Amino acid sequence: MDLKGLVQREIGEGVTEEELASAVGVSARTIMDILAGELPQDPAIWDTFARHFRMDVDSLRAGGQPYPEGLFELTGSTHRSPIGEMRKVPLLKGDQIEKMVVSQGPPHVIQAETMLETDLPGLRTFAIQVRDDSMLPLFSEGEIIFVNPDLPAEPGQYVLIESADSHPEEPLLRQLKDIGGQAVLHPLNRRYDDLPMTKQQHILGRVVRMRKNL
Repeated sequence: MDLKGLVQREIGEGVTEEELASAVGVSARTIMDILAGELPQDPAIWDTFARHFRMDVDSLRAGGQPYPEGLFELTGSTHRSPIGEMRKVPLLKGDQIEKMVVSQGPPHVIQAETMLETDLPGLRTFAIQVRDDSMLPLFSEGEIIFVNPDLPAEPGQYVLIESADSHPEEPLLRQLKDIGGQAVLHPLNRRYDDLPMTKQQHILGRVVRMRKNL
C-alpha cells in the first residue's frame, strides 16, 4: 500500500485530516496534498510518515506494507545528513538480542522497541538501554549504548555479555579484563564485584558508543 493509500485508510477509520496531521507531525496541507495525489518532495516528511506507519522509508516510498507493531525491517540503507551517512539500527531488549547476534548477517525483520538513527558502521550494530548502576560513573541506568557484535573484544574494552546463567534477557555490561590469563568482567561501580568469565558465557558485542537519551 502506498502513502496515499495508508492516509486514506486512516481517514476511512474515522480520523480527520487535521487529527492525522497532528499524529504524524506534519501540516494538514501535507495530508490534503497527498490525498490529491501530490507526494512529498522533502525527505524529512517521508521519514516522519515512515515513523508513524512503523515502516522503513524506502519500503514506504515503494508502496510496501507496514509491519505489525514492534516489528521493523532492517534494510541497511543510508541517507546523507550534515554529519555524514546515517542509517537506522534497532533498540533492543535483552531477550531480543539473540536474533541479531547469532546469524552471520542481520535478519531481514526484527522485533525491537524502536529504530534509532546513527552514523555508526556495522550491519548488525544495535542499541540497548543500560539496565542498572553497575557501570557508574561512565554508564548510567537508562542511557543508550550502541553495540557491534562483529568487532573483536580486547581487554580494557566495554562489552555486552550473557549473564552467568546465560539468560539472554539479562545481559551484563562490563569492562573486559585479563588477570593472570583469566578473563574477568569488571564493573566500574565498586559496589559490585569482579566476575570471572565462564566458558558458557558469550560476548554479545563490543560497545562502540554511548548516547545520553532517546
